[in-house]
Amino acid sequence: EGRHGQKKQQTESPEALKARQERESVLVKEYTALKESFNEITNSKQRDNDALKVTTAILRKSPDYYSVWNERRRILKEGFLDKADDASSNTIYTNELEFVQENLKLNPKSYFMWNHRRWCLENMSKPRWDRELAMVSKYLEMDARNFHAWVYRRYIIRQMDQQEKGEDATEKRLERAQSEFDFTTAKISQNFSNYSAWHNRSTLLGKLAAVMTEEEREMVVDNEFDLIKNAIYTDPEDQSAWLYNLWLIGREDKSISIPGAYAISFHPLEIVVTFDETVRLRNSFTMSTRVDQTVVGLEGEWKATGSDPSVGSVWIFQQTLDSTYGSTVELIIFPDDVCAVRAGSKLAAATCFELETSNQDLESVPSRLSRLVVGKNTMYDVSKRISPTSGSDGTVETQKQAPKYLVTSLTGSDKHEDRVALLDREISTVRELVEIEPDCKWPIQILSTLLTELRKTVSIHSPRAKDIDDESIELQEKLISIDPLRQERYEDRRTQLVFDRETLKIIKGSRRFPEIEFADVQSKDLDLSMRGLTHIPISSYFIHLETLNLDSNSITSTRFLRNLLSVKRVILSNNSIERLEGVQHAPCIEFLALENNLISKWEDVVAGFMFWREGKLGRTGGTVKVMLGGNPVVENEGGEYVLEQRWADVGEVGVEIQWQTEEHRLAEEATGGAGGDKGDVPRRLSTVTAVGL
Repeated sequence: EGRHGQKKQQTESPEALKARQERESVLVKEYTALKESFNEITNSKQRDNDALKVTTAILRKSPDYYSVWNERRRILKEGFLDKADDASSNTIYTNELEFVQENLKLNPKSYFMWNHRRWCLENMSKPRWDRELAMVSKYLEMDARNFHAWVYRRYIIRQMDQQEKGEDATEKRLERAQSEFDFTTAKISQNFSNYSAWHNRSTLLGKLAAVMTEEEREMVVDNEFDLIKNAIYTDPEDQSAWLYNLWLIGREDKSISIPGAYAISFHPLEIVVTFDETVRLRNSFTMSTRVDQTVVGLEGEWKATGSDPSVGSVWIFQQTLDSTYGSTVELIIFPDDVCAVRAGSKLAAATCFELETSNQDLESVPSRLSRLVVGKNTMYDVSKRISPTSGSDGTVETQKQAPKYLVTSLTGSDKHEDRVALLDREISTVRELVEIEPDCKWPIQILSTLLTELRKTVSIHSPRAKDIDDESIELQEKLISIDPLRQERYEDRRTQLVFDRETLKIIKGSRRFPEIEFADVQSKDLDLSMRGLTHIPISSYFIHLETLNLDSNSITSTRFLRNLLSVKRVILSNNSIERLEGVQHAPCIEFLALENNLISKWEDVVAGFMFWREGKLGRTGGTVKVMLGGNPVVENEGGEYVLEQRWADVGEVGVEIQWQTEEHRLAEEATGGAGGDKGDVPRRLSTVTAVGL
């Protein structure tokens, strides 16, 4: 043994080393010659046996050389198959299948060889799918977790299903699905850590459940939960069964919500619509008004706040200057008018708002629009868009369908309590495992997800909701400590949970999910300092605020400022911001504290005020004071006095920047303006919080 108990590496003798290098040199020369021949074949478009032999020789040495597989198919198609009859073609394809199978022994996880095999089968006149199924079964005996083989197996089953004809075709497909389901059971029983088998099981179970009764589905679901429990208790660190567990439990569909709409100007008319997530506009929202007893469309343009007017969570309607509106303005947003940037969420139903302009108070803006029931006494004929059947109360029938509550991904119920009971049961199971394996991340992650689902079933202001929120936040903090490699992901999730908890008073007292609405009374001030936030998840919630304190968090971007249409004072000192963004789009901002952040370059300061004069505040002659003391840019760019001169040269009227920290400025005033030591000041809760507010 060598030092530290490590085995010494046996070294080759000079003679053995020389012999090995000579052998390798010969192999390299042979392979280089083959590649040169292949290049000549490709350039000359040679399509004969010699060309085919070269590709064969290369693929025996390098079976994953996808360019050679592509060229081989061209050689076969243009040099052999174009002239061959059906019998000869089948012989060629059969030989190719044998060649691929021989090469698969070298690398059974090669994308290119499995693809070449598909190409052969899809071009044969009578492929033997049963033989293919037997072949891939053998590969899964050798390696039950070879996902290439599982993908190929599903492909074979699809082909076999498509060939079924006649009255018993559906029955045969179901029998085949059951056989495949049993196959996954066998493979999972051999090794729970088989993600491909679990995934295949989920696709098959959906097909089989479609023809079951509700009682049969419930029995199958119970059996699946038993199988999952065995798997997670056997190996709680393996993610396969956990992910299948989440699929089986299912998730309620996320609906886009419109918390509120407001008029922020009457001459010209400007209306703001807020969403609880970022959306793109597919169709302009329907604006109607009544002029001389006639309903007409209100002309104008919808734009999102910020630099990209095509995407956002806050949208503004600006009336065309030469158009007019009557005493009532109506706004209808249909489900297909918007699409979420995040996949999987959509607007569940049409939403209607109304603005009475006859008694408008020009000083009282923003003025909230009232909600109307879609289809009841609306100006716009909604049947043009959603083909409704009016009920006795004038509402649209399609808007008030009785819900079928999700229980699992395979079962539903008319009773909401069934979903709650299932979640409570599964949460109890996972909690038991967390107690046994307190430092295992997967049970904690799944517990957090289940609590999120349970949170959707309770009123947002209930004591149980608070308990769920508190536990969910603690779980994220636990994950941060035991899984530091994914710390940022857990911190972002914790931020979302903390944000939801701290903004409860903004939302009406009901289930947050699937639809939310702003509370009738809104505070003008919000203190979210020292909450550990990494970002602002839903900045449209802050549309009412005039003062927002975000001091001493871990926020990295100011882009959310573009949605703060009423805010005047924002405290963002002691965060992790590296670049100013969105300031130019905040129309009412007067004071912005950014002391002790990470802004290090002059360009990252100027970026926050690009096109300042084009923004509403710049156009109206408003002013904003920005506190940038304690940022690296002060030292990096030559000090506060140099920066003051550079900013004066920029000539942005209405923007005053203070390059000193407020603490230093107050210290100078206390000493009569004398210089003194300006060493590093520790990051702490900013004095701007007190002085600025």
